[in-house]
Amino acid sequence: MLLDMLGRLDPYLVSAVLLAVLALDGSLLIGTVLPGDAAILVAGTTLTGVAEIAVAAAAGVIGCYLGATGGWLIGRRYGSRVRHSRAGRRIGEHRWDRAERLATGVSGGPALATASFLPVVNSLTPILAGTFGMPYIRFIRWTLAGSVTWVTAYLVLGSVAGGFARQNQHLVVPVAGCLAVLAAALVVIVRRARAGRAAGVSEPGRSPAPETVSPPLR
Repeated sequence: MLLDMLGRLDPYLVSAVLLAVLALDGSLLIGTVLPGDAAILVAGTTLTGVAEIAVAAAAGVIGCYLGATGGWLIGRRYGSRVRHSRAGRRIGEHRWDRAERLATGVSGGPALATASFLPVVNSLTPILAGTFGMPYIRFIRWTLAGSVTWVTAYLVLGSVAGGFARQNQHLVVPVAGCLAVLAAALVVIVRRARAGRAAGVSEPGRSPAPETVSPPLR
């Protein structure tokens, strides 16, 4: 079984690969193709103890630090050219807009910390933070605060899920099927909600009724 094969991997090798993936996630935007969330969860399924999780978490946070720093420097150097490049346009303007709100909003630092939990968007915020001139120390402090929580939580979740699946292999297929159905239903609901909002915005508003002016009294 795949999980058995993953469980036999060297945790130090897994940690090194995770470090590299997360470093590229924030600097070269590979998180738009391979979300860091998935990489952390898969890495977690290979870990079976607190010590292994701690080593992988440390490596993951270092990877986040390197990726965020690289992304910030790219944004500082090249500005909006990355966003308007061919690869940037493929990401989608709505994702860039969402990341921009997090990088420049009034909530500032706390928003950057929570951005770690937003797939794809968390790959874009470092570049935008550099583009809009957010001070590096402030940016990296909040980014690391979110990264520590993000990496540790997902590694623990992956480890628990992997251990459960290995001990209850007969439940893997039914549970996976149920999760797939729920995910598909969620996608349909979200798309319909977005379509409804878009229709409401695009519908022309009714012009107000003209005011009735009473004739002057004689």
